[in-house]
Amino acid sequence: MVEVSIGPVTRAGLAQVAAGMRPADRAEVWAAGHRTPREALERAVGLSTVIRMGYADGEPGAIWGVGPASLLGETGVPWLLGTGLIERHATLFLRGCRGALDDLQRDFVVLRNLVDARNRLSIRWLRWLGFAIDPAVPYGPDRLPFHPFWRQVDV
Repeated sequence: MVEVSIGPVTRAGLAQVAAGMRPADRAEVWAAGHRTPREALERAVGLSTVIRMGYADGEPGAIWGVGPASLLGETGVPWLLGTGLIERHATLFLRGCRGALDDLQRDFVVLRNLVDARNRLSIRWLRWLGFAIDPAVPYGPDRLPFHPFWRQVDV
């Protein structure tokens, strides 16, 4: 049985997730801003108010978080970048997602971000979590199609 846990982000864990980042996530962070996996993770962690790391048998498999879209708004920008552990332990990953999403949305009425239109698995996962997926728009330095996605809670 795989032991799954959630804990703080460590520098070593961040480096492991960056080195083993899933190809779809790697392509997405490059398309969004021409960043390496390490640069994208460091930037996301630096902009976030909530940051978590998921482990499978002590091995870092994903880092996720949320940060405010602006100083005055009630909109948060959620993100998740992971390794192949997510897909190898998909059932365990999915079981923990809804609780983790509630944790991210605790301080925000709306969660909103963009997902690379080529990242079909992430789009399916976002729909499963209850996010609305809008039509793709050009985004990033190469103007590739990205879908805005969002989720609002009732207040």
